[in-house]
Amino acid sequence: MRNSDDILTLVAISDTQQSTACNMIISVLLTCFNRREHTLECLRSMARQNPCGATLHYYLVDDGSTDGTAETVAREFPDVRILQGDGSLYWCGGMRLAWQTAVGSDPDYYLLLNDDTHLYPTALATLLDITKSPESEIIAVGAICDAETGIFTYGGIRRFKGSISPTGKEEICDTFHANCVIIPRAVYLKIGTLHHRYTHGMGDFDYGLQATMRGMKVIQSAEFIGTCSSNPVTGTWRDRNLSRRARWCLLNSKKTLPFLEWMEFNRRNSGIKWPLYTISPWIQILLKR
Repeated sequence: MRNSDDILTLVAISDTQQSTACNMIISVLLTCFNRREHTLECLRSMARQNPCGATLHYYLVDDGSTDGTAETVAREFPDVRILQGDGSLYWCGGMRLAWQTAVGSDPDYYLLLNDDTHLYPTALATLLDITKSPESEIIAVGAICDAETGIFTYGGIRRFKGSISPTGKEEICDTFHANCVIIPRAVYLKIGTLHHRYTHGMGDFDYGLQATMRGMKVIQSAEFIGTCSSNPVTGTWRDRNLSRRARWCLLNSKKTLPFLEWMEFNRRNSGIKWPLYTISPWIQILLKR
């Protein structure tokens, strides 16, 4: 049987842990462009999150929207800090701006969130339970599904195996789609924000791979924590119904795999085979694959 001093000590420790959890600051980082209704619904789903009364600071980069996104968000969510872009930032540039702005408040966590992702009410609490502490080196990734079909769309990724549909248990991954991802302070202090070379894509994949190569962990939630539809293949470089020329142009666009950025990604993450991985998408087009 514990004596009274032991019990008082345990109560004091419990109170301290609860106080620390309740005082945590989470910076929520988003980038938007002409998706007003998605952006609003995303923020509404975030408003339903409240893990132990954590303080949420919002940083939304509006990269030149013309549909009134910034004005509508300002009316409905006056606490959201809106940072204006001119349309040249794209996703990675916008997320870097939001992240660099948030650093000044030295939050415990950074939440990377796509504005077309709609979260279930327990999503944030689930991710915080995975990463455990701001000083841990665990990146928590939310598994996301299609709202209508319930099929996996975004989340954790394993090299050579692809996406990982949740199985009811937490899964260790190699990298992630940043639809909903928690980055603890300790991870940020070692890696920083998204790499400066990326314009739109690859920044999240690069971040996860760099983390795992440095001994950190990327862990996906055991269950789905929100919804987001996947982008269709039609009209992209993978669409085999398009001409080789059209696919080639799409592949080189800023929103896909611009060659120099793709080469940098592979140089950083693909080992000695990086030249082969770099040219593989162009070979696929030439072979009509």
